[in-house]
Amino acid sequence: MKCLVCGKNDANQTGAHIFPAWMIASAFDISSRTRDNEIIYALQPFDSKLPYFGNSVQTDKIIDQIGRDLTDDEIVNQQNYLTVDNLWCRACERKFSIVEEYFLENVDRQVTDFTNCNNTSIYELSSANNFIIRLFFYSLFLRAHLSSFMGFKLNLRAFRKLKYFVNHYIQDNLLNTKNFIDSSYRKDQLLKYPIRCLKTEQKNATEGWVYVYEKHDKPYCFIINKYFIQFYGKGDQTNFKPADFFSVSSIIIEMEDIKNYKEDVFKIGLINYKLYTIVKKHYINYVTDIRMNNYILMFRLLFKSKFRQSPTREITSIFLKELLENDLPLGIKHTKEMIVAALNRTLIRINEL
Repeated sequence: MKCLVCGKNDANQTGAHIFPAWMIASAFDISSRTRDNEIIYALQPFDSKLPYFGNSVQTDKIIDQIGRDLTDDEIVNQQNYLTVDNLWCRACERKFSIVEEYFLENVDRQVTDFTNCNNTSIYELSSANNFIIRLFFYSLFLRAHLSSFMGFKLNLRAFRKLKYFVNHYIQDNLLNTKNFIDSSYRKDQLLKYPIRCLKTEQKNATEGWVYVYEKHDKPYCFIINKYFIQFYGKGDQTNFKPADFFSVSSIIIEMEDIKNYKEDVFKIGLINYKLYTIVKKHYINYVTDIRMNNYILMFRLLFKSKFRQSPTREITSIFLKELLENDLPLGIKHTKEMIVAALNRTLIRINEL
């Protein structure tokens, strides 16, 4: 298969992170290491697979998560939800790394002080190249699209434009990329897609998460550990409902404008730990609602197929109690096997009523 980015080389890059390893590491590893030490739970809120364990995760950590060690088959069949194989080529992976490393050194490691952040503040990246920052974000959206990450898809026009930007402007090294952008008379086209970016304060390891909205394209919304990103795939369409994006949008409404659109200097909004925990709470509630609704639906379908009638609320509550009120390790609490076991225990209890 040909590379989905350049369309020229063979898609020979394996083990490629959809999002940069340094960007997501602290969400999945207590020591923030970048590979092989990750413990990653399924990203879809209704998924029921075992967590993914990196090759260097110690046995005691695995036992703590699932109550036992992995079997040989489970080791072989593990799936890292944040990496992909053979979608793009090694040359394009190197291009991605150029803008990743630039953003890491000139943005992420520079924006670290939340001392004067009274709930929110704005940091202007006056010494950083806003065109390369843009290309970094575009590479994230492009890779999420190509990998169908959590079902994410750009609209066709935006996809073609971002793919062109990455292929046209990112050269074989950082210096050549800067020089090429500087010499380009059309470089301002890179700035015509509105972007908002927030960086959050975190105080505890592995409290972040990765999530993208599958359908919302006005704006597209990404959560990548410490970063909340809104991207508009067409023109200056920056209206949104305050309740959207786990309350992130309502936070933005209360801030001074942090929209980047035809900007001279890229701006990043900062939100302190207090507001971050509010967003996290809304996300957890959202995931919990989806999980519960999915489990209830599964139970109702099984019950109806067996008894030819829908379960009462009382019977449904018995199932939820069987599923949730146990001391099973978190890593297996909601696997398919445990859901089926809870269903069977519920049926036994119903027969005893």
